Amino acid sequence: MNLVEAIRLASQKREGTENPPAPASSPNAEPGASGEREEMQTVRFEVRLTNQQLYDLLSWLARSLHPVMTLKEAAHYLRLRPAELQQMAEQGIIPAFKVDHRWRFLKTALDEWMILQRATDATPETTEGERNEKSAENESAA
Repeated sequence: MNLVEAIRLASQKREGTENPPAPASSPNAEPGASGEREEMQTVRFEVRLTNQQLYDLLSWLARSLHPVMTLKEAAHYLRLRPAELQQMAEQGIIPAFKVDHRWRFLKTALDEWMILQRATDATPETTEGERNEKSAENESAA
């Protein structure tokens, strides 16, 4: 049983036993419209991790929460070789800045740059090729 199924089962049990249906004040009343608030519940679950798994998890959290990345961190994030990323930064292709003669990258700037790259990847050649494929499909269907 996964977590979603366990929550669904607990919710069904709670609805069936602990919360009897409240009498409706009017025939057209919506559920929960009587002004009653649902009580908040605390849910606890246990996760067992090895020391290495815990270290990896905490390292990932620290990396993802920090807004400034080093060359190595940014290269890993973008799945590029550090030398390739450095060359892109030197050429001004990718947003970066230097601190003490070392390249630094803002995670938000990299995310925005990737979104722009995705948007500009739809070149007229690609859309023309797609149009040719659609027209070929239409001709074969006719």
